[in-house]
Amino acid sequence: MKITVLHQKKEIHSLEHTGDYSRLKIPVPAHSGILELRFAVPILDMHGYWIPESRTPSAKLHWTIESNSAGQRLFPYLAFLNSRQTNRFSIGLTDLTDDVRIFAKMNQEKCTYDLTITVTLHPDSRDFELVLNERPIPWTEALADWRDKLALPLPEFPEGAWHPVFCTWYAVHASVTQEWVEKNAKVASELGFRTLIIDDGWCFDVMKRVSPETITSWYEWIGDWNLSRKKFPDFENHCKRVQAMGMKYLLWVAPFLIGEKSEFIKQYPDSFKQKNVDGCHIIDSKKTDAMNAQLEKMKHVIRDYGLDGLKVDFLDEIHPDIDAPEGREVMRFVRALAKGIREVKKDALIEFRQSYATPGMMAYGTQFRAGDVPFDFIDNFQRIAQIRISMGDRIPVHADPVYWHPQESPMNISRHMIASLCGVPMLSMDLPVISETERRIIRRWLGFYEEHLPTFRDGKWRIDYYQSNTAYMSVTGKDECIVILLDPARLNHALAGAAKRVTVLNLSEYELELPGAETSDGEGNACKAGVIPPGGAGALN
Repeated sequence: MKITVLHQKKEIHSLEHTGDYSRLKIPVPAHSGILELRFAVPILDMHGYWIPESRTPSAKLHWTIESNSAGQRLFPYLAFLNSRQTNRFSIGLTDLTDDVRIFAKMNQEKCTYDLTITVTLHPDSRDFELVLNERPIPWTEALADWRDKLALPLPEFPEGAWHPVFCTWYAVHASVTQEWVEKNAKVASELGFRTLIIDDGWCFDVMKRVSPETITSWYEWIGDWNLSRKKFPDFENHCKRVQAMGMKYLLWVAPFLIGEKSEFIKQYPDSFKQKNVDGCHIIDSKKTDAMNAQLEKMKHVIRDYGLDGLKVDFLDEIHPDIDAPEGREVMRFVRALAKGIREVKKDALIEFRQSYATPGMMAYGTQFRAGDVPFDFIDNFQRIAQIRISMGDRIPVHADPVYWHPQESPMNISRHMIASLCGVPMLSMDLPVISETERRIIRRWLGFYEEHLPTFRDGKWRIDYYQSNTAYMSVTGKDECIVILLDPARLNHALAGAAKRVTVLNLSEYELELPGAETSDGEGNACKAGVIPPGGAGALN
């Protein structure tokens, strides 16, 4: 297979892919302009594809496929696969920082996908590799091979990154107050949560909840990052009281969102892009003064409020763009931000979210959280899987906060909690007012998580897809295997080769027959032997 390399539309190299695996060095000819890689992939035994934007693989071959990435959003990778989830042709770059577009266009005459990979070069760009993999292995293993060959060191994550989190967001949104937080933190700590995240709303006085009416101007006050003394009149002592309950204390920040009513936008009026629909502007990363000022504000928050870390949101709002690249500038800010936070507190917790939960971000965040999925535990499950196949094992992958309707059934509440166990569990409910049944279910699954934490943390994860669905996730530790099963038809497949001691958590809505298993429901009550109820568990030796 011939790979043509062009710079500014002129051919400068021609490379050959032979066999079923190639790592081709791509020399950077200059430190500006557009570099293109062009080649064709035969559409043989292909039935779908996966790109980093995909929660699950597509079970359809679209006429065009496009994936855009830069350091702060996704990564340059495309996998073609068949209906058996076997890799047919995977393509990846080792340049994780520059703005990249992978574009595949179906050529019906030649029975190929014609690929054009475009990289916008920067003064800091360096030679990189194009990785082409046709090995007939599960496509997730081909992805793991690409990621492992990056040879990125696995950081030593703080212990706190592995413990359950209580987040204020869905439960109260921006109607958060000091009194509400302390009441909930007390219950949360008793249930087994060890980190508290105060989400959006702490830095302005307006009390509001998310609704179709409020969302259009939601972020209009964001950008100054000064504490609302109306909501938190005694924050310093309040923070210490929560920490005394055994909980880490984090505040939410979004350094690239600047509200139209903020003081910051008046101070730096020419440092923003067009208005965002939610009442804010996106900062222009090339405006050094504004970026440095936001960096100092982030340091102010972690330093002056006595915190244990920050939830850093919306870094991905600066989108990859090969015509107006900002990947290098954004990553310079991210590196400085992580360094500044750790200079204040060495073991600070730094939460990053879905689109920038990538291999290139491992060195800067300490926990990587699924995107917003209120009420939707199946999407939470799939988003956690998406991060796990992207980043690998022994990474603190966090669930999006579990959140349910006050009248939700115990079975579904238990399924919410089970889905969250695929990552570090997180929850956002008004805890003082939930029922005792809800508390028992929460306590039961947090207890299970802590009991099996060595397996969840250090074990080898396996994610199995069937067509375009995530069938199950399993993790195998030193002497046990835990299977979290969504598709009941894949139970035997999930158990094949499992450790001698296996626990099956039933995320499906059907009873599972597992002869010989000791079973229990979502509250931990014993059930009929050999039959796992929806939202329950079965243990088998």
